[in-house]
Amino acid sequence: MTAETAPRRTARPAPPKLYRAGQLTQLDRLPPPERAITLIVDGEELATVACSPHRVLALALGFLRVEDIIQTAEDVELMEVCDEETVVKIRLAKTARRVPHERKRILTSGCGRGVTFSLDVVPVEGGMTVRPEQLMAWMEELLDRAEGYKEHGGTHTSGLFGRDGLEIYVEDIGRHNTIDRIAGEAILADVPTAGKAILTSGRISSDMLVKSSRLGVGIAASRTSPTELAVSLAQEANVAVCGYVRRDQMRIFHDAGRIVT
Repeated sequence: MTAETAPRRTARPAPPKLYRAGQLTQLDRLPPPERAITLIVDGEELATVACSPHRVLALALGFLRVEDIIQTAEDVELMEVCDEETVVKIRLAKTARRVPHERKRILTSGCGRGVTFSLDVVPVEGGMTVRPEQLMAWMEELLDRAEGYKEHGGTHTSGLFGRDGLEIYVEDIGRHNTIDRIAGEAILADVPTAGKAILTSGRISSDMLVKSSRLGVGIAASRTSPTELAVSLAQEANVAVCGYVRRDQMRIFHDAGRIVT
């Protein structure tokens, strides 16, 4: 690797200092780590994603899954993580769809600026129904698990929930990355996602709703709020969207017949 293409390396920052009541106190909690991961598919660069630097292979597989390039692990012939985990190289099997290198990329809102190639939703049919109290309890469980947030702050947490509760748990600095991570972990663990619920600590933006619909997820719920476009897309995709999910209340923006009150 030449100097021009070598990954950028920066010094690890010192812990911050707390200013309170006229006094400075040295803290020991560092900010959350971040890396720019380049995804190379069939020898061509497809995207660069700003993310938390752990289990980057699952993130890459999930990105390809929600972009409808792969469906299962059988669609991948070779996977490789290299250059100090800043590059993921994937060679697709013949069963995979053609990679849209020539298609226009859409920079989405949010931390690290997500990337997608389309905002077309996939209509979701069937799947489980839940009571609001169940979503509230699941949100509490999700936030209680937020190890990265407790250690660093500045990270988002998401989880895939089935009828029996939490099935996949992920964290990342980018809220949209957490949906890719769920998709990738589901591929690696052979866990179906259709008909289930995704709960997240971050805002539900349009790209997150689209990614969820492509996984067949019927319920998307957030600790904060969905965007207006996300709600419109949810209506089109027949996905229930809930926001401001707290211990004793929540807002139902679109129930899609899946929230039983």
